[in-house]
Amino acid sequence: MAEPLLLDTNVYTFLTDSRKRRPEWGPVAEGRILVLSFVTVGEVLHGALSGGWSNRNLAAMESRLRAYPVIPGTFGLARKFAELRRRFYKQIGDDDLWIAACALAQPEPLPLATDDDHFDRIAAEFPLDLVRP
Repeated sequence: MAEPLLLDTNVYTFLTDSRKRRPEWGPVAEGRILVLSFVTVGEVLHGALSGGWSNRNLAAMESRLRAYPVIPGTFGLARKFAELRRRFYKQIGDDDLWIAACALAQPEPLPLATDDDHFDRIAAEFPLDLVRP
């Protein structure tokens, strides 16, 4: 059975945006169930809205995003975010703390595919499994 892999927003972009594609991420994602956090969905949609995308292009983006399982906000997730924020406040941005919390708050923590080094600080203190090419 395929293993799930939580994608940080940058990795989602590397895999799906032809202008920003980074082919080394393909093998990392291959054969995995690719999962997004609600934060990544928000960040991607924010980028489209800020970029002045047409309603047609925005609807197409939303359709592509809906193809992925999305981790929603829950009380347990908010609790994990609070723990991370208490420890890394003003060191790591809230969006990335939420994404790490999405990985850590699952009954079986999800590995996180990311290109951002600041997640290494979280992984040094919490059981966050980081995946990179």
